[in-house]
Amino acid sequence: MSISTAVSRPRWAAATIGVALVVTLTGCGGGSAHSSKKTPAAGTNSTAAATNAVNFGDGPSTIATARTKTVQIYQNPGDAEPSMRLKNPNPDGVTRVFLVIGTQPGWLHVLLPAPPNGSQGWIAAKDVTTAKTSYWVQVLQSKHRVKVYQGKKVLIDTPAAIGKADTPTPGGRYYLTELLQAPNPKGAYGPYAYGLNGYSTTLTQFNGQDPIIGIHGTNEPKSLGTSVSHGCVRVGNDVITKMAKMLPLGTPVQIAS
Repeated sequence: MSISTAVSRPRWAAATIGVALVVTLTGCGGGSAHSSKKTPAAGTNSTAAATNAVNFGDGPSTIATARTKTVQIYQNPGDAEPSMRLKNPNPDGVTRVFLVIGTQPGWLHVLLPAPPNGSQGWIAAKDVTTAKTSYWVQVLQSKHRVKVYQGKKVLIDTPAAIGKADTPTPGGRYYLTELLQAPNPKGAYGPYAYGLNGYSTTLTQFNGQDPIIGIHGTNEPKSLGTSVSHGCVRVGNDVITKMAKMLPLGTPVQIAS
């Protein structure tokens, strides 16, 4: 799969998933969902997750797309054994992608779609294909807004709903891992939902699944501009539809205060 800023639409189709949409984006649902609370883990790599100083617009980002059935993750380049193995595609049938944050000859330093937030690892360059994108997304929590950039140019600036006080949207540096198309575009998630490589820091599970956060539409447009979710970011249905036609998987996401 190749991702290029030269095309206006991603070169992949959204996965059409019904029940799995609710299962996958477990940090997003309404007040009727079942969740378990936890105290934020002391071991979270807050330095890696902090993003207020990250300026994605300074240059294009590199996206790595898996080309093997299993992606082996190493703590250090050249280690004899991997510290983690990720199956490809992911459980929703979407090809694994990674946001590259550094390189060495033959190796890529990447953000991982695994807890805790900010987790990083090394993958062999031969196991992936790479492409560049100048798109990136910024979530400004205090202003309840989402901005989509291409370089330093603002393409979208829209009101958003974020996590409520006891289930906040976790700040950090993330990327888009999958795009799901809802069978009912007028449902709670709107027509589309992006999954991120981030997790709630206050929930241990949501509906029995890992509390993954995402960006999606909503059937409650009056909630935009408020703090109401279990951690996900909600935008208008017209906005998420525009984003789905624009942003490739692997696009960086900065969730800032």
